[in-house]
Amino acid sequence: MNWKSTGMTFLVAVGVASFAAIAGYLTLEPYFERKVMEASALHIEERANRQSALFTDVRAIEYATGRGFANRLAAMEDADVSAEFNWLFPEFGDGTRRSRPELFDGYRTADGDYVYGVGAFIADVDVAPERQRQLIAAYHTVRQHGEANLGHFDNLNFVTPNNDLIIFAPGREDRLEFYRINAPADFDLQSEELAQIVSPANNPMGVARCTQLSRLLYVRDGVALTTGCHFPVRASGHHLGAFGVTISMQNYLANAIVDAEPNSQNMILTREGSLVAHRDLLFQDVLTPEAVAEAGRSAGAFALSEAIRRDGRATGVTETDDGRIVAFARIETPGWYFVITRPTWLIHSRASGVAAMIFVFSFFGVFTQAVVLLVYRWLKRRRRNAAAASGGLARA
Repeated sequence: MNWKSTGMTFLVAVGVASFAAIAGYLTLEPYFERKVMEASALHIEERANRQSALFTDVRAIEYATGRGFANRLAAMEDADVSAEFNWLFPEFGDGTRRSRPELFDGYRTADGDYVYGVGAFIADVDVAPERQRQLIAAYHTVRQHGEANLGHFDNLNFVTPNNDLIIFAPGREDRLEFYRINAPADFDLQSEELAQIVSPANNPMGVARCTQLSRLLYVRDGVALTTGCHFPVRASGHHLGAFGVTISMQNYLANAIVDAEPNSQNMILTREGSLVAHRDLLFQDVLTPEAVAEAGRSAGAFALSEAIRRDGRATGVTETDDGRIVAFARIETPGWYFVITRPTWLIHSRASGVAAMIFVFSFFGVFTQAVVLLVYRWLKRRRRNAAAASGGLARA
């Protein structure tokens, strides 16, 4: 043995181990990619089902309110409800009608019922009898179903294409004073997305839809962002209005974000790629549209939505052009996507880790075998030389 032999042995071991590691990496990378994809698909399905539970409640409540409204309206057919209408919604003095203060503050009715937490804005003073019946039916529906579902949602509202709004929300900090008192007479609900998403032109099938993140109408300082989910109510081809709930992103969607797995991000996107929920939005003191837009840029929301659109499935796993594994599942009622992203380097890291182990074991295996072989040859040569020397001495 000499340094030259040792060096050659080392180089051979390195070469063999490198070849084995590269072959192992190329073989294992597709395997780990498949495993990550399969795990992501299972995980996104479980998480999306959990997140969809919120909108299952939305559908159940809005379906129940729609049925209750239809039953009440049918029972009022041709009835004169003007006395009740005028008492509940007196003229405000600016060409509108607003709800009586007692409807929010609380009062006991003649039959012993207790009414509270209701506010209303009606855009006209002269209201046709049929519209009066619709608003009375909506008032009783909103009040009763809103109170019954306070454990799920803290509000319930009814919006009409005539700019009428009836809302039950007893916990609102502003006590619904924006609608009951402060809203201008020309306040236009039709310019708001909550009205646009349920209009026959934009929603011909009459299905429940949710808005993108937006300010509460009564909040003008940008402090709160919400989404509104609304279900259209139509009769004989006419759009009467929509029942809906307003959902705080912080209160209802934060749970989807905070329990992300290591090296992954959870988020919720609209069909258009706007953020609904993301970790960068959870703990901001002031949540503004600008903050949402910045979080969307940071999260690469546009690239994610492009990858989902290219895939075309409602649920699946794909990759983005910027190197992320994207697991996505459509949440049916709002049409949003629950998304989990992981970097593709996770696959390379796992394959590289196994390839490094292959290299180490291959190197030491080859090097050890080579050293043993060299030692054996060296010992054999020494014995042969020793035997030759002994024979020479004997002849001498």
